[in-house]
Amino acid sequence: MAENQKVFVSPGVYTAEKDLTFVAQSVGVTTLGVVGETHKGPAFEPIFVSDFNTFRSRFGGTDPEKYTDSQIPKYETSFIARSYLSQSNQLFVTRVLGLSGYDAGPSWQLLTIGEMQTSLVQSGVTAQTTSVYTDNYFVPLTGGTINTSTIYQTLSNSVFGSAISGMTTSPVGGVSGPFRNAYQVTGDTWYNGTGDEVGTLITEISHITNNLLDNDQSSFEVSGSNEYYYYGFLYTGDTYLQFQSITGRTGQPVSVYNRLGVNTNFGPGSYGLGATYPLAATGATQTFQEYFTGDTNDGWYLSLFDYKGDSTTCTSSCYSGGSFNMFVSSASTGTTYVQVPTNTGVSGNTGTSSINIVKGLISENSSTDVLNIGSYTAVTSASTWEEWSFGSGALGNSAKPGTILYKNFWSFSAGTQAGREGAGQSGQYLPNKYPFVGDTYGTGSTLSGAITTLGVDDYTGGITDYRLVSCGNDVTHTTAIQGSHPAYTAVSVTLSGFANTGLIPQNAVNAGSGGIGLNLRYNDGTTAGGKIAGSLIANGLSGDVNNTWFVTGNSLSSFTTFYTGTCSAVTYLGLSISGSYSNYDCVSANTDYHNMTIATLRSRGQSTLTSGGPTYQISASTGDGYKQGGVDLDCSGVFQDLLKDPFSSFGISAKTDEGIVHKFTTSLDTSKKDYISRVLGRKVFDRKDTEVPIFVEEVYPNLLKYLYRRQYVRGINCCSCYRPAARFNNTLRTSLGWYMNEWQTPTTPYVVSELRGTDVSRLFRFISISDGTSANREHKISITNISFERLEFDIVVRDFYDTDANPIVFEKYTRCSLNPTLPNFIGRKVGTSDGDYELKSIYTMLELTDSVLEGDLKDALPSGFEGYKFRQSCDSTTNPFPQWKTKYFTPGEVVYDPYFDSAGNLTNSSISAGDNIRKNYLGLSTGEGAAIDFDFFEYKGYKTPTNVCTNVSGSDWPVLTQGFHMDSGATVVVAGSGSYLTNTATTLSGKSMFMVGAASFQSEPTKTTDPYYKLVSRKFTLAPYGGFDGWDEYRKTRTNMDTYRLGMTGYKYGTCSDTTYPDATGLGSFKKISTTESNTDYDAYNRAIHKFSNPEAVDINVLVTPGIDYVNNLSLVNNTIDMVENERADSLYITTTPDYNLFVDTTTDPKNKIDATEAVNNMEDSFIDSNYTATYYPWVQVRDNNTNKQLYIPPTGEVVRNLALTDNIAFPWFASAGYTRGVVNAIKARTKLTLDDRDTLYVGRLNPIATFSDVGPIIFGNKTLQVKESALDRINVRRLLLQTRKLISAVAVRLLFEQNDDVVRQQFLDLVNPILDSIRRDRGLTDFRVVLSNDPEEIDRNEMNGKIYIKPTRALEFIFIEFLITPTGASFEDI
Repeated sequence: MAENQKVFVSPGVYTAEKDLTFVAQSVGVTTLGVVGETHKGPAFEPIFVSDFNTFRSRFGGTDPEKYTDSQIPKYETSFIARSYLSQSNQLFVTRVLGLSGYDAGPSWQLLTIGEMQTSLVQSGVTAQTTSVYTDNYFVPLTGGTINTSTIYQTLSNSVFGSAISGMTTSPVGGVSGPFRNAYQVTGDTWYNGTGDEVGTLITEISHITNNLLDNDQSSFEVSGSNEYYYYGFLYTGDTYLQFQSITGRTGQPVSVYNRLGVNTNFGPGSYGLGATYPLAATGATQTFQEYFTGDTNDGWYLSLFDYKGDSTTCTSSCYSGGSFNMFVSSASTGTTYVQVPTNTGVSGNTGTSSINIVKGLISENSSTDVLNIGSYTAVTSASTWEEWSFGSGALGNSAKPGTILYKNFWSFSAGTQAGREGAGQSGQYLPNKYPFVGDTYGTGSTLSGAITTLGVDDYTGGITDYRLVSCGNDVTHTTAIQGSHPAYTAVSVTLSGFANTGLIPQNAVNAGSGGIGLNLRYNDGTTAGGKIAGSLIANGLSGDVNNTWFVTGNSLSSFTTFYTGTCSAVTYLGLSISGSYSNYDCVSANTDYHNMTIATLRSRGQSTLTSGGPTYQISASTGDGYKQGGVDLDCSGVFQDLLKDPFSSFGISAKTDEGIVHKFTTSLDTSKKDYISRVLGRKVFDRKDTEVPIFVEEVYPNLLKYLYRRQYVRGINCCSCYRPAARFNNTLRTSLGWYMNEWQTPTTPYVVSELRGTDVSRLFRFISISDGTSANREHKISITNISFERLEFDIVVRDFYDTDANPIVFEKYTRCSLNPTLPNFIGRKVGTSDGDYELKSIYTMLELTDSVLEGDLKDALPSGFEGYKFRQSCDSTTNPFPQWKTKYFTPGEVVYDPYFDSAGNLTNSSISAGDNIRKNYLGLSTGEGAAIDFDFFEYKGYKTPTNVCTNVSGSDWPVLTQGFHMDSGATVVVAGSGSYLTNTATTLSGKSMFMVGAASFQSEPTKTTDPYYKLVSRKFTLAPYGGFDGWDEYRKTRTNMDTYRLGMTGYKYGTCSDTTYPDATGLGSFKKISTTESNTDYDAYNRAIHKFSNPEAVDINVLVTPGIDYVNNLSLVNNTIDMVENERADSLYITTTPDYNLFVDTTTDPKNKIDATEAVNNMEDSFIDSNYTATYYPWVQVRDNNTNKQLYIPPTGEVVRNLALTDNIAFPWFASAGYTRGVVNAIKARTKLTLDDRDTLYVGRLNPIATFSDVGPIIFGNKTLQVKESALDRINVRRLLLQTRKLISAVAVRLLFEQNDDVVRQQFLDLVNPILDSIRRDRGLTDFRVVLSNDPEEIDRNEMNGKIYIKPTRALEFIFIEFLITPTGASFEDI
């Protein structure tokens, strides 16, 4: 109860208490405000920081970086914070970001060559030419490991080689044809798609044979004849059906062996030499894509197709080449009688009506048997094919030695005659099972698609085994052939008409006696004459002339080549090959990956005062389109591998506007020294623009590696995609350079709900608290432990650069809910950007959708996120994308299989050891199956507006990447429909919005086999993107000088001419954004400084503005002084005095040093007169502990540290100078001041940083910048007044709205006098008096006016001591 309200009724002694000390506790608390640049953090908002660790996490640590070619420390703010926070715990930081942005200039984008779109090669009818081939190989089964020298062909000119000789004539590597010539099959080297040798086809046959025999001839068994070996294969519609018919319908196994790694088994199996298994086939219903488009199939066969583009044909999207396949069927072994076959040189004369008689082919008493040869034949619609013909072997007892029975010599595959039974004549050796011959038991067509699908019963067996015959003297001729050196004959025959093939009986000579009526001719062209027998004998044929004539003719058969030899009892393995080849002139590249931007190059340059914006080394201002400007790629000569290997080295030629050509050798291989970023640099000023005129703005090596490993990309296009600068050539608005807008805040895409029907709902998105470019790589966010049972989930804020295996957690919010009525509602947990829910995070805030806020989605759970926006490149190009991790790999699962197998023919497939679900996250991941490049999250600008002079922001690009959703069924969510109807105009229109997970995700999983069964597996990660600093990256320093104020010269150099500024000469870099403000850095700084203008909003008593000084930024300094004096009136402003020419790149020239006299002159020229401001000279050298580098910075940090120290150990009215409260923690001062220097500075109002040998640098001044000499020209007095005013104002405000009478006046005195008395006791005042007015007029105006008279205690600055020397006998008492 107030004293005047007490009523004393009876006499007594009454006591009362009055606390006169309650205000003294707030005396001496220092609070600093800083306006400057930092690595990261919120922009244009004073943020309170209590310690340097917090400052470092929110704004970044110290960094010695300077502005380019200057001595201005870029991040002085962090050094000030480090010093100041060592003595105080109250700091407000306002970060400055840019308002103007910049024109990023012309761009050149490196584009991929997409691999051939193999799904388009599905029908032989689309081919320009088709061909068929068959051939046979015989491999001796003696003499050790098989090699090319012991493999024999039937045809010296190789039917197979001829069949495929029509391949493209301009292959990779520049040599004609993938097989290089028509006789590749005979031994020439075969190259794969990267130009590496893979041997010859015969080499490959030897590999197959060795595998069949396991490199041990004795291990071969007849069962081998039941196997088929499939080699090659690029799927066309027909070859696909062939393969399916043989392997999928016959029940016959297909060998897993394949040297080049093509998957030849649809079923599961072990991983062996060169074999891979993408997935299992379930039967005839298996789709074409399911069979052949798995990631794990090797792409060596793609080397048969050549990209048609080159250094001059850059826009091609075609591949030319062929679809090639080969079937190899093994037969049982057969013994024949030849050591080395001899080509007789005899060949049939086809296409004539004459029959050639072969003279001297078989010697007397010789026999011919080539047994046990299997064959699979692919035939043409012309009903002609090529194969071996053989004798059947079993000679009857009636036959003489050396007799060849014509009915025992058959076309192997014709199957048109079973053979005449009789003595010594049997058809048992004719094949009765055929693996495949087209139409049912006929010839059909293997290329036209007229293939009869036969049932399993029709194809039940392999090739029938044949009896072996050996060298011997068994006269019965049942198991051997008599004679010590019997000969053999093997004939390669081309059949036509399907007539019997073999020997011509005697009665065939005369047409009148049943013969065919052909003229007989010797092979030398002479006529045989009417009597056949004598002629034949005369030509060296003996034996039974009725049964031993070899003849050829077009109506029977055409024997093309004869081989003979002598018996040496060699056993051979016979392999028949056949297949087809289709030639294509233009097969499209895979449009999803062709011409995809994989890197963007920019021109270096510089923005200067008069340029108003960047002037580029390579302006490239001549137009839009491919191959424009002064940057070209070189993929010729030593660089030609770039077309087929995107990681090979290539040349870049950069021609400047001055005509100087710079050439560089670079690559996209991050492990190489010539990696493009290492060669060209990543920033405008990290290389000399006169030496390296271009730099890398973005590059996506991880995506490129991902695509190449999966055979989606073959190489890099020889021509880049050029786009002009934003400020000119804007007719088509195609520039990628519109970065001409203010700073941006990173955000994530919207997080979406689980699949509900066929749609999902937006839930929320994260907005970074930190602004600008660095915030793009500050943190990422994982949503984990998603529980359908509890309808809860966790949010984990992680370090952007951490790994899934070792996450670095910044913050964690557990058991979050989307139910607004619950205490664990996500908004309450984290905080929202609209302020409805208090921010709890220092990294991120939420933007909740209305549906979530209103509780409509209270039972929903986050299950994925939408895609990221990206910029659009040139026409007919595709955009890079982040490849999210969509599944957890199981042990043994193939992650990817590159093009070609590794050395030793071992598979180079990447086989997963199995994902540890605790150490892997879906979505944005560092694990297997993901491809994330950090450049993707950087700001990409906007589409150039129609008017670059007036627009301050461009329009959104239409490019949208796929997001990620955990539900495998989320592919039904399509852009342009449902919730995403508005996405019709995006590049994703008509496509699924999401890459999807491996299983359904709509309820609590119950099966242990479900990949989401464990709670720890239900998680995904995403990251914010699109933050932008807003500075002009082409300027070496900021445009915060006086000349860049609105309407000044620097501004007009950058703005377009208009009615307000008709003399402006710019192109739109600068713009007027309000009646008093432009978008230059001057106004950016001014805006940030004025965030401290309201003392009621932000309570500080010291203000610093690192990065600006009164010599180069006088207007900003004056604006700050004006704000401090007139709007705040409670703070001391410390401004910077330059001690060196700040706009030079080195400090070695003493001429650039600003001495004490010049510094004072600079102050005088500024006309600053303020007792609210102080400054110090010279700069001091400090060490950056992060880099261990030393740099000179203004002493501001140490000044404010000593102000805080003074408040801690004394009071604000004590001077922060001298040995007690002015020691500078620095290595040294730039200048060691003399006494004269200190005198000059102090007279000129600059406080010296003196250097003394015992303690080093010390603050040795206490002056403000007031010109007039008074008590307020001292900092300690100014701080006394500031503190006194603040304290008295704080208590006086309590009296507002009280009754304006004598009582309230007394209350005022009772509040104020104790404050002043406390300051007096603490040596701040020598005396004071408070006088209040009692003027009735003032009372009527609701005023109470008063005056406070104070006598401040002055700081001792000058000590004069006179030493008097007295005689020895003098008495001191007498002096």
